[in-house]
Amino acid sequence: MSNKLNWPLLISCILLFPVAQAGDAGNSLAEYQPVVTDEFKILLGKADISKGQTSFMRKCSSCHDHKKNGGHGKGPHLWNVMGRKAGSAPGFKYSTAMAGSGHTWNWATLNYYLTNTEQAVPGRAMNFRGIRGDSDRADLLLFLASLNDEPQAIP
Repeated sequence: MSNKLNWPLLISCILLFPVAQAGDAGNSLAEYQPVVTDEFKILLGKADISKGQTSFMRKCSSCHDHKKNGGHGKGPHLWNVMGRKAGSAPGFKYSTAMAGSGHTWNWATLNYYLTNTEQAVPGRAMNFRGIRGDSDRADLLLFLASLNDEPQAIP
């Protein structure tokens, strides 16, 4: 076995790997419009709202209120979050990054944000990295979508 490096192959891997693997990595919601992929739509169709509620209670409820007549905590009140412009809940003091992000919360933006919060809104105040598991995130999104006077249909 040779100890020589295959330089052309190595350089090709270095140049191509980030494109193939990163896709939309590094894009903030201020400059990127995510979409719900067909694969994630399938997961949403199989999502379990009770698992999403359990996830919310474990990971989100210490900072966010989810009840219709609730209020702000350390984080903003999440009733009617779907369809709301980010950084716009009256009475809550948002970070400059979130207030200026310019996006509206929907299936695609919440999924993107909850995948990697720092990437989606660099400089946000929320001290939560995200939920890596796609099916876990689908469960949570289904629950969050239910917290609405007029719930949005699953895409």
